[in-house]
Amino acid sequence: MAGSESLSGSWTGRFDYDNIALGTPVSFDAVLIETGSTLRGEVVEPNTFRAEATDTLLAVLTGTRKGSTVQFIKTYTDFEDSDHPHYDGQVNETATRITGRWHFPSMPGVKGTFLLARTAQAAVRKTVKAAVELTIDV
Repeated sequence: MAGSESLSGSWTGRFDYDNIALGTPVSFDAVLIETGSTLRGEVVEPNTFRAEATDTLLAVLTGTRKGSTVQFIKTYTDFEDSDHPHYDGQVNETATRITGRWHFPSMPGVKGTFLLARTAQAAVRKTVKAAVELTIDV
């Protein structure tokens, strides 16, 4: 079950807008740290919507996980805003993908979908750990 697999590690992702007129899909990289039911992380993404900011945007994730359900808020660190995107998602059974929806609470029309997938390096570490655990159990 996904609830027993830690989400800590390196991830790559993408978010899409429901209304394509608001923007094209954006790819990003993330590092997540799960401690108990608390989820924290950092995101690096290209700047696609803030003319006054640098080419790359940095954000901090803070949220929770309950079983296969995750919720977090992404707070951009490069500028001050009163509203931050909220994410609600589901973790797959192997804890290698998170899919869901995002939205800005004060802007009902600015919303879309997202996907997070473990990076290749994280998947290799997970496979090695599983092999070691299997060897120990034998």
